[in-house]
Amino acid sequence: MKKILLSSILFLGMISLVNAQVLDSAWYCAYATWDDQPNSTGERTMGVASFSENHFVALGTRVSTLSATATCYLIQYKNADSANGRIGNYAYGSAIRGFRQEWASGFDVVEMLNATDIATAFDSLVFVANNDTVDRNILVFVVRPDSVYSTEFRMSTGDNRPIFGIDTDQAGRVYVTKEGDTTNPGKVLVYKSIKDDPNWSFLHTSTPLQTLTMPEAGFIRGVTVNKEGTLLYVSNYTTGKVYCYTGSPTTGYTRYTGFNFSINDSVPGQPTLKPGPLGMKFMPSKNLLFVASDFFFSTAAYSYGRVYVLNPNTGAKLSTIDMAAWNLMKTGSYGSRPDYKQGDVSGYASVFNVDVDNAFNLYSNSYFGWTIDKWTYKGTLPTIPIVILSVERTDGLPKSFELHQNYPNPFNPTTTIEFSIVENSNVDLVVYNSLGEKVTALISNAALEKGVYKMTFDATNLSSGTYLYTLKINGNSISKKMSLIK
Repeated sequence: MKKILLSSILFLGMISLVNAQVLDSAWYCAYATWDDQPNSTGERTMGVASFSENHFVALGTRVSTLSATATCYLIQYKNADSANGRIGNYAYGSAIRGFRQEWASGFDVVEMLNATDIATAFDSLVFVANNDTVDRNILVFVVRPDSVYSTEFRMSTGDNRPIFGIDTDQAGRVYVTKEGDTTNPGKVLVYKSIKDDPNWSFLHTSTPLQTLTMPEAGFIRGVTVNKEGTLLYVSNYTTGKVYCYTGSPTTGYTRYTGFNFSINDSVPGQPTLKPGPLGMKFMPSKNLLFVASDFFFSTAAYSYGRVYVLNPNTGAKLSTIDMAAWNLMKTGSYGSRPDYKQGDVSGYASVFNVDVDNAFNLYSNSYFGWTIDKWTYKGTLPTIPIVILSVERTDGLPKSFELHQNYPNPFNPTTTIEFSIVENSNVDLVVYNSLGEKVTALISNAALEKGVYKMTFDATNLSSGTYLYTLKINGNSISKKMSLIK
């Protein structure tokens, strides 16, 4: 892994991450959709799901228990910028308040209500985490050149507990969170693709491929996966934590305890308001994890709202996109937007969901700003190698605490490292260069059971030379040398 030194993060300051890969440039708001005709979402905006650069669907949601004000619908944008891109005609503000788009297939009709997140699949489908009061359906819509239409696909998630986050993998499998509460743990449900399960269009109920019960009670919000579905991340708003799971949607998942990230922030000037992690998105190819952090549903929290960019292996913060600070810099206030049309600021930080596009841009919502914002990185984003999927437990019996010589050695560019542990332990496996500087943590404080393990180390981004790899367990360590020759 290439070691990149930090120069700055966003415009507001610096973050020191010793011996960690960090981003060395800044994010900026390329545009924010107008909060006015003809390009407005028209109402409070809960989420966004991207198909490609500047082509996305926004989720307009006014959460309410009153039918007169509860609002929920989808808006497509294509070739978008701040003033252009909205497809179709939508009323604005009080004129659209109370409108709830319908999912309909024949005589089967479900009203969109209190939807919280959306995800895309197969270049044209939009999956909605809907909170109709009986079935808590996943509703499926399709984008066409002129609008967003219903399909015949929906899936009931069963009990009356609300759903919140939703994501899909490249095979079209669907991942959705069941919230939980302060005394009960939430869950993640994994469903087969609509191509593989006829019940999406027939019975509209099916046994999930997997049901993951979270390790702690709390309001479970966001979920995101990599393309293969072998890495899964879940956010717990109550505890402030993000959980990492490795495995498979067909064989099951195990929590990877070497990933550690939690939010312990407070809203500036409002110390009793504690933000937490909400929507998340994994960026393919670059392997970056984006986590929205905000205080949910409060206009008193405009001075806070940010997205953390994380290392997907360890949870280390690589960068911070501070929406509230950006709003203050651009408008002189935490709660304003001149003429509702200033093109590079939403004005009201309330970021509950995020998504990414195929050009490595980030999209975020402003719930109270009624906008979708596009964020672009000024430099070149690094690619973070995924190492936590490389650890494989073998059938061997551990005889002692051992670190074996890598093979082949010398190598180019990959080599295998084997080790043994004789008791359940928290394990670190770290690679250093000849100057003693940390190059990468192949395993970081991971709780492993006793056994024999092996993993592949990919040194594609490293220069030829001699490196040291060190296994650390319970205060003990073993080191060996290896040679990379290109």
